[in-house]
Amino acid sequence: MDMSDQSHISSVAEKPTLLQSTKYPPPEAAKGKVALLSDLTLLVWDSYKTDHAVMAYQQLLERYDIRFTIRLVPVEEIRAALDVSSAKTTVRRTDISDVQVKAINLIKDAVKLDATDIHILNYQDKSIIKLRIHGLLFVHREIDPEEGQVLCRCMYGSMCDVGDGNYNDRLSQDARLSRETIKSAGLNGARIATRPMEYGNLFELRLLYGSSKKRHDLKELGYNPRQIAAINTMIRRKGVNIFSGVTGSGKSTALQVVLSMLLKLHSGRINLMTVEQPLEYVIAGAVQTPLLCDLDDEVQVAREWARSIANLMRLDPDYLMVGELRDLASTMAAIQAAMTGHGMWTTTHAKDAFATFDRLADLAVPIRRLTDASLFTGVVNQSLAPVLCPACKRPFSKFMSDVSEDLRERVSRFCVPGGVYIAGNKKDCPTCGGLGIVDRTVVAEAVLTSQSLLNEYRRDDGGSAAARSYWVNEMGGMTKCQHLIQKINEGIVDPFMGEEAVCGLDEDSLIIQ
Repeated sequence: MDMSDQSHISSVAEKPTLLQSTKYPPPEAAKGKVALLSDLTLLVWDSYKTDHAVMAYQQLLERYDIRFTIRLVPVEEIRAALDVSSAKTTVRRTDISDVQVKAINLIKDAVKLDATDIHILNYQDKSIIKLRIHGLLFVHREIDPEEGQVLCRCMYGSMCDVGDGNYNDRLSQDARLSRETIKSAGLNGARIATRPMEYGNLFELRLLYGSSKKRHDLKELGYNPRQIAAINTMIRRKGVNIFSGVTGSGKSTALQVVLSMLLKLHSGRINLMTVEQPLEYVIAGAVQTPLLCDLDDEVQVAREWARSIANLMRLDPDYLMVGELRDLASTMAAIQAAMTGHGMWTTTHAKDAFATFDRLADLAVPIRRLTDASLFTGVVNQSLAPVLCPACKRPFSKFMSDVSEDLRERVSRFCVPGGVYIAGNKKDCPTCGGLGIVDRTVVAEAVLTSQSLLNEYRRDDGGSAAARSYWVNEMGGMTKCQHLIQKINEGIVDPFMGEEAVCGLDEDSLIIQ
C-alpha cells in the first residue's frame, strides 16, 4: 500500500478506537510501530512509514482482505492505543492461559506415548484427537467441537513464533510452536499444518524430538551388519551420499546418526556444515545453518537452496549436509561440491533406492553426472515398520485364522512360518497398553554404487529396474523386501503391518528379473 496516497490517509485529528491486537497481531519486528483499531484504522508511527516490517504487516492484512485505512501518528498515540487494549484484554488472558495449559498437557500426553503426530479433526458435532504412535493412528479422545476449535485457535494464534498469527479454519495454514511452549514437554520443536475439510477442518502437529528420544547408532535404528558395513564405506568416500524414503521414514534421524559417526571418526577435527529447513535435530560438532529467505515464497526457497550450497563452499568446509535435493539447481550445486572433493550428504523423497536415481533424472540431472560412480557414491532407502510387543505378540502358526487367506499364502511362500508372530490383542497388556506394538524399526536397502552398476542404469534398455536386478543378482544386494522378511522371520514385525509400512512380501518376485 502506497503511503504517499493522501486520499487513503485520514485526518490525524480523529480519535482512535479500541485496538484489536489479538485478532490481527503484528509480527514481532512491527510491534510498537503499528496499532490496528476496531474501526480498521491502522495507526502507523510516522517515523516508520516505510519500515519493512510495517509494510509486511500491511501486506498480511491485505491477504486477509482487511479493508483498513492508514493514519500516520506520533509514537505517543500508538502507545496510548496499546495501553487501552492491554487494559481491556486483561480479563481474557486467564481464559487464554487455561486453554494453553490444556494444549501443553495434550502435547505432554502425546510425548509420554512416543507419538510423532497429533491430529485434531474438527467436525460439526465433535472434535476427534488422534495420535500417531509407532507409525499407526490411534484415537486418543473425543471432545466438544467448540473446545476443539478453541484449542486449535489458541495454539495457532498465541503459542507460535512462526506463522500468520490469525487462525482461519477455512484455509490451509502452516506454523511452528514456540520453543517456550514446547520446552517443558521435552521436544525440540513442533510444526503445525492445517487444511479445511468438507464439514470441518484438520489441525495437525508434527512433534520433533530432541536427541534423548533418538537412537545413537545404526544398529539401534534397525540396520543389519551388511547395511552398516555399506554405510561405513560411504562415510569414507567423498561423493554424494543420499538417504531417501517417503515422508516420515526417519531419513533425518538416520542422517543425524551417520553425521555424528563421521564427526567421531575424525575426532571432531573437520568442518561439517549443514543447510537445513527446518533444522530438526542438533548435531554436536556441526555448523548448522538455516535457509535465509522468505519461507512462504516457493521461488525464493528454491533459489536459496542452491545459493546456500554455493555459499557454504566458500566457508572452508570438509563435509556438507544439505537438507533436501529439491530441484535441478540444488542438485547440481551438490554435484559441484562433490566434484571439488567434498563429502556431501543429503536426502530426497523416493520409494526405493533406484527410484532415487529416477527422481534425479526427472529433475534433468545430466545422465553423465548421474551415472558417475565417483560422484554418486551411495544411496540408502528406508522405511519404518512397527515393532511387535514382546509381551503379547502371538505366534502365527497358532493364530493364522486371524490373518487373511492371501496373506497366509504369502507368509507360507516367502517366510519361515515357525518364526513369524502377529500383533497381540490384549487390551490390558502392561507393556504396550493394548496397542500391540512398542516401537518402530528401520527396514532398508543400502546401495554402494559401482561403475558397472551405474552403466547398467544408463543402458538404453536399462534403467532402474535393470540396475536393481543387476545389484541383487550380480552384487548380492539386500533389498528392503528381503530385510523386511528377515525381521518378520525373527518375530520382530507383524507381516500385515510390515506389508502396510514397507512393501508386499512378494515385491521382489514381481520386479527383479
